[in-house]
Amino acid sequence: MKQFFVYTLLLINLVAVSALGIASISVFLSPEVLWFAALFGLAYPYLMVANLIFIVLWILIKPKFALLSFVVILAGYNHIGNYIQLSGKKTQEKGIRVISYNVKYFMGMGEYPNKENADHILNYLRGNNADIICLQEVRLNKRQIFDISNTRMPQITHMQLAHSSNAGGQLTMTRFPILNMGEIRFKNSGNMIIFTDILLNVDTVRVYNCHLQSYRLRPTEINSIDSLEFKTNQKTREKLMELSVKFKNALVKRAEQAATLREHINHCHYPVIVCGDFNDTPVSFTYRMVRGDLKDSFTESGKGTANTYNGKLPSFRIDYILYSPKFTSYNFEVSYLDDSDHYPVSCDLFPAGEKLTP
Repeated sequence: MKQFFVYTLLLINLVAVSALGIASISVFLSPEVLWFAALFGLAYPYLMVANLIFIVLWILIKPKFALLSFVVILAGYNHIGNYIQLSGKKTQEKGIRVISYNVKYFMGMGEYPNKENADHILNYLRGNNADIICLQEVRLNKRQIFDISNTRMPQITHMQLAHSSNAGGQLTMTRFPILNMGEIRFKNSGNMIIFTDILLNVDTVRVYNCHLQSYRLRPTEINSIDSLEFKTNQKTREKLMELSVKFKNALVKRAEQAATLREHINHCHYPVIVCGDFNDTPVSFTYRMVRGDLKDSFTESGKGTANTYNGKLPSFRIDYILYSPKFTSYNFEVSYLDDSDHYPVSCDLFPAGEKLTP
């Protein structure tokens, strides 16, 4: 009986090891080639925890089997730092304050724009006195409920906005002069990227404000995933098929968009700051493609887990501030506000090599 238990546990462990292995290599596999591997990447934190549990169990039962999970964790150890940081970098000195925030058209957790949510968001932005603000899913129609006038945000003197749909789009605001601006639009997608060349002291820096392909899940679909409650087997199969098609389409489109953004960055002659909602986790083809040789403000100066999604699905880090090695990051923070289905992220950037007082 004991032997049966051990081999059953070993079989389950092998499944967990294989799943974590696929998750670890999924960053190198474009969803255009093997989309299903990306789903393992989404589950990376849970697969990691499962394998850690197996290590503890095997140490108590049969220590040599603990090597299975230990080896696969060690092989993908670089991913761990993208999810959790034990100590951040702080300074009291004034840097270039950057904020990225998907504001969900100021709907909060409801279905309609709400002026109270918009005012909360505006107060947050004013209180942080940021130098560069990148907002996604901003309501931009004539019935504006978000006051971005200079009288209420005196540090903001320049801005760029672009519609990605009838409802709204992206907005970049800055206190630095704008030298040039442009857009990257994608076929058959409501998502887009805007880029803004700013004069930062005597240097030109390009700021990308990104909103990459989302899953476009309806609230009822999110509820179905969250509760895992389906009435009949037939309905379950139909629902899973519909969701799998949406996931596949989003993953493939997002991979294409990430590759387009990476190519655009490669051809840019200026240092860059890349902000926005990638709609993907750090263990993903999208993140690896966009990040390239850029630095991640969370891994450089954050602490904790920095989850940025505020919806019913499990929380992940899907909002980022990346930057060229010309800069260094301090004071990374996720502000846990309930005025959107995302949390804002912020950091202070300084010229690399500049000595600061902690």
